[in-house]
Amino acid sequence: MDPRQLIQLASILECGSLSKASQILHLTQPTLTHSMQALELHAGGQLFERSRFGVRSTALGEVLAREGRAIARHMRDADEACARHRTGFRHSIRLGTGPLVGMAFVPGLVAALSAVEPRYALTIQSDRPHLLVDQLVDGRQDFVIAPSWLDKPPPGVERFLLVEDEIGIFCGRDHPLVQAGGLAQARGLDLEWVSLGTASPFDQNVREMLQQAGLDKARPGITLVGDASILLRILAQGRHLSVLPKFPLRLLGAGSGLRELEVAAPSMPRPIYLWCRTESLEDASLVRLKDLILEHAASTAGVADTGR
Repeated sequence: MDPRQLIQLASILECGSLSKASQILHLTQPTLTHSMQALELHAGGQLFERSRFGVRSTALGEVLAREGRAIARHMRDADEACARHRTGFRHSIRLGTGPLVGMAFVPGLVAALSAVEPRYALTIQSDRPHLLVDQLVDGRQDFVIAPSWLDKPPPGVERFLLVEDEIGIFCGRDHPLVQAGGLAQARGLDLEWVSLGTASPFDQNVREMLQQAGLDKARPGITLVGDASILLRILAQGRHLSVLPKFPLRLLGAGSGLRELEVAAPSMPRPIYLWCRTESLEDASLVRLKDLILEHAASTAGVADTGR
């Protein structure tokens, strides 16, 4: 099977038509049509259906297009690795992180890594934890910094405790509850909530914490995905509450403009982990990087604790 044909199929399905794909691929439409006929003959089935609205994938076509997208992605990664090698970087590392942890923890991590390993070229992506772990499984990330919602990691994935953490309720320093003395004064107030990465309703464990705190009617009216800076600015306006991890906000300190409200309920642990593929532990340079990240987290956790 010619891998170029799989890439072409992925492009056709992404564009929705052979004519648009042929322009992107710099091929004539008859050449692309012939290439797809050869791929269908090799695969033993139809890859897409034509209509006046364009093309629609068959089940077989979607499976092969997924492989084509993976091949194209690996080729781009190879091009980037070569470009970085030419500029003097010897190791290309892809790091995924949640938005708030990324904002608070990663800048210091970058400075620490640059001081010890200046030839690391880092690509940092901020996204929702479960998507980042999926990307890790697919080989699109080397490391992921994220909490765990799983009893155990997926097959082929390892996780290491980065820092013990808990979740708490935060708001801007000008929120009425800060002025009134805390959540004990919440009865009768029309509370507005904003969530980071989790759509309404809250996760089950968060709902349980809120119920024990007497906030069982809490529902986030605003959900932000992939960006913590917008969340902090909304909270700083003094109208909204949010359930957030404590560790990154302690790192941000007074600069975040937020206040933690005391909750009359047991603390809700949410430890943060460093995730990587099992095969990465066979690479000495990646093991070294893993150790550096964990060492930096240990030193940073001590700084955050002093800021309580």
